[in-house]
Amino acid sequence: MRPKLAAGSAQQRTRAATDDDGVVLETRIRGALEKGYLRGRKLVGLKIRRVEGKSVEGFLKIDAGKDEHLLVDFRATSTEQGGLSYLEVGGRKISVAGGAATKRLR
Repeated sequence: MRPKLAAGSAQQRTRAATDDDGVVLETRIRGALEKGYLRGRKLVGLKIRRVEGKSVEGFLKIDAGKDEHLLVDFRATSTEQGGLSYLEVGGRKISVAGGAATKRLR
């Protein structure tokens, strides 16, 4: 039997990303990164760590050459339709082409 959660607890406010949400967000994030951030490097992996409302956090695994990989944190804001309205990678704001107006996460 699952324990009951107190009303308004952090576990209730944080929902796990569904497979569909993750695939759409991953596709949008990959698209935004390819337009400038990666600069010829290859994105090896993308892991969504937490989805809380419209806020998404995770990390990127980038091929840095010579059998080295960089792990870089990202933060994003999703739209109601599953799009991407804001993306910040390693503290740098990334342009999200075709998205809604961006807003700052804090």
